[in-house]
Parts: sequence; C-alpha cells; structure tokens
Amino acid sequence: MCISWLGFALLIWLPGLLHGQPCPAPKLDDGYVIPQKNSFHHDDSLTYGCDSGLKPAAEGWWATSTCQNGKWSHEPQCISENACLPPTIKNGNITANTKGWYENGSRIEVTCNEGYELKAESASIYCTDSIWSPLRVCKKSTNACSEPPKRHNAAIISGGYREVFAHNTEVQYICKEGYNTDGTNSEGSIRCSSGSWNEGPECREPGHGGPAAEETHTSVDSGPQTAGGGCHQDDIQYKRCP
Repeated sequence: MCISWLGFALLIWLPGLLHGQPCPAPKLDDGYVIPQKNSFHHDDSLTYGCDSGLKPAAEGWWATSTCQNGKWSHEPQCISENACLPPTIKNGNITANTKGWYENGSRIEVTCNEGYELKAESASIYCTDSIWSPLRVCKKSTNACSEPPKRHNAAIISGGYREVFAHNTEVQYICKEGYNTDGTNSEGSIRCSSGSWNEGPECREPGHGGPAAEETHTSVDSGPQTAGGGCHQDDIQYKRCP
C-alpha cells in the first residue's frame, strides 16, 4: 500500500518538477489581462493594460509577464501615471523597493560600484511626475585602475573581465603549463595602487629569464710579475693578466 501511494505521489510531483509549476491568473482590478485564463503553464506569457490614469508597472502603456515555475517574471499591476519605475544607474545601484515602483515624490539614494564615485556631492534623486531628477552619474575613481596589463604566458583567475578595479584590489593569475614565477610557484598576483598596477613576477620557463649566473674565476698567484706590471703566461693559471 505504501509503495502504491509513493508511486501516485511521484506521478503528481515529477511532472511539476520537470516542466515547472503553473501560475495562477493575476488579479488586476484596474486593468485587463490577455488571454483570460484561470491559470498559466510554466513559460506561458500574458499581456496586460491599465485603465485611464494608470499604467503598468513596467516600461510602456502595455506590458508582458511570463510564468516562471509558479511565479510571474514581474507581478502584473497597475500604478499611477506619475509614479516612477526603478531608474537604471550605469556603474551604480539604488536603494531597493519591494513593490518594484516608487510613488510620486519618493526619494532614493544612489551608490556607485567599486572603483566608481559620484560626480555630485549629494546621492539623492527624486521622483517627480514619473521622472527621476537630478541626474546622477558614477564616474571612475581617480585612484582606481583600468584593466590589468597583459601577463605573458598567464591568465587571470580571480573573477571575470572588468573595465575598472578599485584601489587596493589584488588580482590573481596563473602561469600556463610548463611556466612558473619563481622556479616552483605557478601563481602570482598584482595589486592596484593609486591608479597603477604594480609589476608582479613574470611567468618564465624554468631555467630561463632569471638573473644570469655570475662567472667565477679561480686564480693561483705564483711567480713574480714583470717590471712593467705585466705577467708571464707561464706564471699564472686562471688569472687574466692586466
């Protein structure tokens, strides 16, 4: 009996796991949904619009939303025409809002990503009749670095590509097979400091590119020198005559 119930439960549970959970139809009192259905399958999309004086909580006078495993990609809702949608700040972020939109007159704070700073003294922006103002721009910090210089015979392993790195950021790299930085270690690092990268160790083949071995000479001083300060070839072994 237990095995039968387990099989029945799997028949119900597995299709939802494999194909995604359906979404209930959204409740939109001040608008309309197309198509009108009681529920939507995973990956199904709908289009919706709003009554006069309202707009969708997305760009445009109509919007679409997609069912993603039991949840809508954005919750269909109608908001006031003078409300603001979240602004896009290049190289920056804003204070989060769980509603996904902001009422007219709202104030939010802008923060810049690592390696960037605001041009203005104030970080505040205001929603006024569906428009954010004043404009805030995040620019590259004066002590930040551009992308690291190319490391020959190596590849960066600490994170993906970025155009800007904050001051004091350390980047790790690894040498290609058969190369190392100090005879045994295949990894190295460089650091951004006040807008510049330090040099860091190079990746070299073992026995190549290091300091040249100093030539040593063994001398045996035997026999007298000539009166002119020279020397006889027979008197000196392994010693260069002046």
